[in-house]
Amino acid sequence: MRFLDKALKGNISRELLLALSACLLCSCSLIRLRQSVKQHNASGVIALKVANPSHTATNYALALSKSRAGSNEMIGFQVIGEDGLALFLLQLGRKYSVAAFSDLNGNGTYDGNEPAQILRNIQPTPFAEAGKRADLLNLTLSTNNDLPRAKNLTLPPENPELGEALPVSFGEIADLDQPKFSVEVGEMSMWQPYKFIREHGFGIYFLEPYSPEKIPVLFVYGIGGSPQDWRTILKKMDRKKYQPWFYQYPTGFHLDKSANALAGSLVQLKHRFGFEHIDVVAHSMGGLVSRGAIQRTAILAKTNFVARFISISTPWDGHEAAGRGVKYMNYPVPSWRDMVPGSTYLKDIRSTPIPTGTRYDLIFSYKSSSGFGLPDENDGVVSLKSELVPEVQEEAASILGLNEDHKSILNSDVTLQYLEKLLAR
Repeated sequence: MRFLDKALKGNISRELLLALSACLLCSCSLIRLRQSVKQHNASGVIALKVANPSHTATNYALALSKSRAGSNEMIGFQVIGEDGLALFLLQLGRKYSVAAFSDLNGNGTYDGNEPAQILRNIQPTPFAEAGKRADLLNLTLSTNNDLPRAKNLTLPPENPELGEALPVSFGEIADLDQPKFSVEVGEMSMWQPYKFIREHGFGIYFLEPYSPEKIPVLFVYGIGGSPQDWRTILKKMDRKKYQPWFYQYPTGFHLDKSANALAGSLVQLKHRFGFEHIDVVAHSMGGLVSRGAIQRTAILAKTNFVARFISISTPWDGHEAAGRGVKYMNYPVPSWRDMVPGSTYLKDIRSTPIPTGTRYDLIFSYKSSSGFGLPDENDGVVSLKSELVPEVQEEAASILGLNEDHKSILNSDVTLQYLEKLLAR
């Protein structure tokens, strides 16, 4: 069934138009955006998967690079968690060595004959290459390696200008009141995504310890959003039956990168906890990220464990305002390029079916605003044309329209009741 059969005239939503105008009028904001985009385009990531870590000692990972004088400089030094994963945010145009070791004697440095491994001449995966996924580099800790035997190696001084260890969460227990989940930080994630990821990283957070007796439900916010967007729903959700998780990510980065990172995070959590299924609930642009991630998760895991996918007010046909931003700004937010109607990302996720075994439900909002630049058929931010793309409707097992605007739909009792109905098994 289709709720909208005729194409509507494209218009800029008031919210994003005003945001663009504010950015253009404020030279400080424009300078910060330009700096962030330049840093984004000049940076990349190296991701490690460390095997055979010690279960009784602390395990460390680090990245190294040669200075112009030929000496080693260290970029980042981090403890490896239970998942054996370590990520580094690095400058492009250089080659790096990445290493890991088990600190058996607890002195915080590598001593000869401690289990270790090193990879040399590694180039980071550029952030700007949206379609390229950063594959995990495998390191197996062993005393049989090519590092010096019976020799203590003093770690070189850190040079933060070259990069740093990237914070990442795979199930860290958190509180929504933590400053990094604030509305202000969420806004920064769009306008200054590079600063956001350096200071706050990304990943999936839990609100309580994992329980095999409860159904995991992952919540994904939209552009400029934050985990705070879900506060009303999480407060009223049946926490005896469900365990809510949420994805924290820089909404200004390319959507392909955010989708890849989410897919990898879900696979890691699946390996760690062994849950049978997970449900995904996404708002606005988060639906675009989630759909791409669900498609990639099935490929990475070689099985589909996402049972339900529910999108709320998602702009499946992108947003004309993103196109205006890309056209008229020298340094637009990277994710805007993917939000331009007809972008490669939008075409790819819509032309690739949702994996078999995942039920998809579509919720849309239609409480129109009468302000400048908005047609009658909108929810105050997104046009109905974009929310109700015909081929996406055809995939949906159910479609529900609510007389709410783009934000109020997340605070509606009707939304919560319908979500619980859809999630019920």
